[in-house]
Amino acid sequence: MRIGIDARKIADYGIGTYIRGLLGGLAKIGGEERYVVLAPASARELVPSPFEHVVVDAPHYSFRELFIMSRAIERARLNLFHAPHYVIPFTHCPIVVTIHDLIHLRQKLQNRLYARVMIGRAARKSVRILTVSESVKRQIIRHFHCDEEKIVVTANGVDEIFRASEPSRSPAHYFLYVGNDKPHKNVGRLVEAFESVRAERRDVSLVLAGARFRRFGTREGVLTPGFVGAQELSSLYRNAFALVMPSLEEGFGLPALEAMSSGAAVITSNAEALVEITADAALHVDAMSTTALAEAMLRVCRDDALRVGLASRGIARARDFTWRACAEETRRVYREALSF
Repeated sequence: MRIGIDARKIADYGIGTYIRGLLGGLAKIGGEERYVVLAPASARELVPSPFEHVVVDAPHYSFRELFIMSRAIERARLNLFHAPHYVIPFTHCPIVVTIHDLIHLRQKLQNRLYARVMIGRAARKSVRILTVSESVKRQIIRHFHCDEEKIVVTANGVDEIFRASEPSRSPAHYFLYVGNDKPHKNVGRLVEAFESVRAERRDVSLVLAGARFRRFGTREGVLTPGFVGAQELSSLYRNAFALVMPSLEEGFGLPALEAMSSGAAVITSNAEALVEITADAALHVDAMSTTALAEAMLRVCRDDALRVGLASRGIARARDFTWRACAEETRRVYREALSF
């Protein structure tokens, strides 16, 4: 059976991490399935060698991509198509779709109308929906009135580069944020909270990694290295006082999981998915309150036993999340979908 996977976003930071992790997991577990990876020519080195690479480069967030992907599916003679980013083309081929979250339905983000149309269409026309947390599964059921059995949770995994055996005993004096600067990420309140921390602890910095964060570039004690590679990111996690993830909403929270696996303490908001993923391995606070964020950060600064305890629980918790497990459950869904 020929299973196609839309990997046009394979080099991206968020969904790209999911695609790379899933493909790597599928390559490791093997099986009789033949995987066809639809991705740009520039992504050739990111496609696992056992898989067929079909070059497709269609513009994102445009109706044109639906027709380009449809022709690619037909030429590749696929028996099943997996859309990891809720965009499903016009095709008679059975479709599995991954819906990572419903944030685009509630936040004033770019391409909101397109996202609303495409997510709704994906929920209706796919034979199976994959998602990354029980929290998002509940949201999909409520919003789209889907049959619960149609939706399967395949949690994200952690790359091996982020695995640590024990917490850092002498962290550098900085807090870390990893991600983009979209409104729901709540980075502005984090920076305000950090200013309160800085008033008491002049030796502490805040590192904002991922986006460029130009609006914070002149703030005292705030460092903005932009995008960092996996090796550098692993070091940033491992040596931080704590990762702080103050999102107002998340579908999963991969930076929190990566930080836990790396042996860092974690502070998150009370967002449902973040509480689900981090469990007792994080401090959960009201991220609408800069005071609550600052107090949590200061607690980690002052209490080394607290920091080490959180980090130790995080390492243990993160062991449950692997790309192999994600791939095995995804392959089970593929086989189920092909039997329809």
